[in-house]
Amino acid sequence: MIRTVFLALALTAAAAQVQAQDVQVRSGEHEGYTRLVAQVPPGTNWALSHKKNGARLTVQLEKVNFDTAAVFRRLTQNRLAAISQSEPGAALDMQFGCDCVANAFLFKGTMIVVDIAPGSALPPISADIPSPVLPKAPKEKDPLVAQNLQSLELPLLNLNAHRFEEQLSTLLLRGSDREVVDLRLAPVGPRLSVPKNDPFSPSDLNANIHVTSVLDGLNELLGPSLPQLEQRPPCISSAELGFDSWSGATPFPEQVASLRAGLFKEFDHLDEEKALKLAQLYAYSGFGAEAIRTLELLGQHSPDTDRVASIARYLDGAQPSHPNPFTNLQRCESDAALWALLIEGEMQEEAQLQSIEQSFARLPNHLRRQVGPTLAEILTDAGKLEPARRVLRTVDRVATEDSADTSQAKAKVAAAEGDGPKSEALLNEVIAASGAELEAPLALARLVDKRWSERGAISPQELDLAASYVMEFRRSEIGPRMLQTQIVALSLSHEFDKAMNLLGAQNAQDIAVETLNRVAQILTERADDATFLRRVVTLTPEQKLELFTDTSVGLAERLVTLGFADAALELASRSQDKARRAERARLRARAALLQHRPHQAILELVDDPSDVAQLLRGQALQMTDDYVAAGQLLRAVGEDENADRFFWLADHPETVEHERDTKFLAVQQTTRLLSVPPIRMQDKPLADAKGLLDDSAKTRQHILDLLAKVDQ
Repeated sequence: MIRTVFLALALTAAAAQVQAQDVQVRSGEHEGYTRLVAQVPPGTNWALSHKKNGARLTVQLEKVNFDTAAVFRRLTQNRLAAISQSEPGAALDMQFGCDCVANAFLFKGTMIVVDIAPGSALPPISADIPSPVLPKAPKEKDPLVAQNLQSLELPLLNLNAHRFEEQLSTLLLRGSDREVVDLRLAPVGPRLSVPKNDPFSPSDLNANIHVTSVLDGLNELLGPSLPQLEQRPPCISSAELGFDSWSGATPFPEQVASLRAGLFKEFDHLDEEKALKLAQLYAYSGFGAEAIRTLELLGQHSPDTDRVASIARYLDGAQPSHPNPFTNLQRCESDAALWALLIEGEMQEEAQLQSIEQSFARLPNHLRRQVGPTLAEILTDAGKLEPARRVLRTVDRVATEDSADTSQAKAKVAAAEGDGPKSEALLNEVIAASGAELEAPLALARLVDKRWSERGAISPQELDLAASYVMEFRRSEIGPRMLQTQIVALSLSHEFDKAMNLLGAQNAQDIAVETLNRVAQILTERADDATFLRRVVTLTPEQKLELFTDTSVGLAERLVTLGFADAALELASRSQDKARRAERARLRARAALLQHRPHQAILELVDDPSDVAQLLRGQALQMTDDYVAAGQLLRAVGEDENADRFFWLADHPETVEHERDTKFLAVQQTTRLLSVPPIRMQDKPLADAKGLLDDSAKTRQHILDLLAKVDQ
C-alpha cells in the first residue's frame, strides 16, 4: 500500500514537471495578415480573448514560458506592435499596431495558429459555413431544345474522361493534405499515365465536366484561417533512387576499370549509361569530386544525374546545387529523407526519423563513418538526443580509429545532455589530437562558445592558441570564425580593450554584429565601472544600432544605475527594438527621474501596472511634492514604512493606519504629542510654574525620542 502511494506521488510530480515547459512562438508574414504559431503538446486547452487593440492567448500549461525572442525577426509589417508575457504561467499578450483583429485555430492538434489581419471582429467560423444547397427540381425544357440534345452523341462525354480523372485526383490529394480524406497511394514506380485504349480527344474540345468539392467553396469564406497548402515535390522512393544498387559486389577497382574501359564507344561517342553508372559508383564510394567530373561528361541534366550530383556535392563538402532535388523530402519514408536531412543541414518537423535511421543503417561502413557525426549533430540541434546516441554508437562499431569529427559530435551530445565536464574533455581531446588540421580550431571555437554560454573563464594557453589559429587561418574560410573566437576569448579573460579594438578592425566587419553583442554582454556583467563607461561611451552610432535588444537593455540598466541618464536613455529609446517594451519603458522612466523630469517618468509608466513601476511613480510624485499620492502608491505595493514617512512629511496623520507598528507611525505619534500645548493654571502661579517645568522635561524627552527614531 505504501509503495503504491509513493508511486502515485512520483507519477503526479512527473506529470507536473512535464506540464512546466517552454512554448516557442514562430512568426511569418503573409499577404494580408500576420501569422503566429505556438507549438503545444496534444490535448492542451487554450483560449484566445480580445482586448482593446490587442488579444491575449491563454494556454493551460503549468508555468508555461512563451519564447518570443525570434518573433520580430521575420515580420515586416506593423500589424503586431508588441508581444510579451508578464511572468511564467501567465497569458501571452499581443498588442496590435493597426486596426486589426485576431483569429485562432488548432492545426494538426499541436499548433495554435493566430492570424492577425486588418478588420473588425469576425463571428466563429462554423457560423459562417452555409448549409448545403439541395438540387432544384428540373424544369421542363423546350421540345425543340430536347430534340437537339438527343441528336448529340453520348460518347463525346467519354472523350474528357482523362481530364475528369486529373481533376478528381487533384481534389483527392488536396483533401488528403487537409486530413479530410485518407488515401492509400500505390508505390512510386513506372506505369502508364494514359490507358492504352483511351479514346482520342480533340485538342480544341472544351471540358464539359468540372469537379469541385465543398472545400473549394469555403476557401474565400474562411480567409486566412485555413493554413496555406504548399506545393511540395513528390517523394522519391528508395527503389526510384536506387542508392543500394549504385555499387556492385566486385571490388571497387575492378568496377571502375570495367566502366572506364567501356565509357566511350565507336567514334569516341560517350556511353551515357556507363557514364551515369560510373558517377553513381564514385558517389557511393565517397568520391564526390570524381562523380561530379564524370557527370560533366554527359553535358545534360536529368532527374537521375541531378540526384547523383547533389549527393556527390555533399560528400565532397561543396555547396548544394540549385535547385536541390531533395528539397522538402524529409517527410518521405525512403532513402531520400536521409539525404534531404544531410544536405539541408536542419531537421524539419515532419521528418520521418525512423526512415532516416533505417537508411543510415543500410549505408556502407565508409559512408557511415563519414556522415554519421554530421547526422548526430543535426539530430542534437533538433533535440533528438537518443537517436543521436544511436547514430554515434553505429559509427563506433564501424570505426577503425578515433575520429575528430566523432569526438566533436559526442561533445555536442554531452553538452545537450548537460554534462559539461564530458563535453569539455572531448573538445580538449580534439584540440590536442595530432592530424586534426581543421577539427582542432573548430573544436576550440566550440569550447569558447561553451565557456561564453556558461560565463566561464579562458586559460592563457587557450587564448594563445586562439591567436595562433587566427594568424594561421586568416585567408581560409574559417578565418572569420577564428577571429570571433579570439575576440570572445579576450572578453572572457577581462581584456576588454583588446577585444573592442579587434572589433573595430577592418577585417572584423563580417563578424562584428554577433561578436559585438557577445563582448558587450560580458562587458556589462564583468567590467569595472571605469572600463565599462569608457568602452560604452565610445561605441560608434553604427555599433549602437547593431546591438540586440537584450544587449541594449543590459547596457542601459547599468548606465542608469551609475547615473548616466542621457546614455541610458539613448539605448532604451531605439526605434528598432520591439521586445521587452515594459523594461525599456521603466529604464526611460528611471533616466527621466535622474534628469529631474518626474512628469515624463509618469508618462513612460502609464501602461505598466507592476510593483516596480509603482515604486518609480512614487519617486516621481515625491519630486512633485505630492507626498500623499506617493504614500498611497507605496502602501498599495506593501511599502508601509516609506508610505508612513510620506504621510508624516505631508502632515496627514489621519491617513496612517495605527494597527501597523512602523517607525514613522511612532514618529507620527511623537510629533502629535509635541503639538499638544501645555496646561496653564493662571490662578496658581507656583503650580503653573511647576507644570511648565514638567512639560519642558517631557518635551525634551520627546525630542530625543524623535531624533533617535529618525536616525534609525
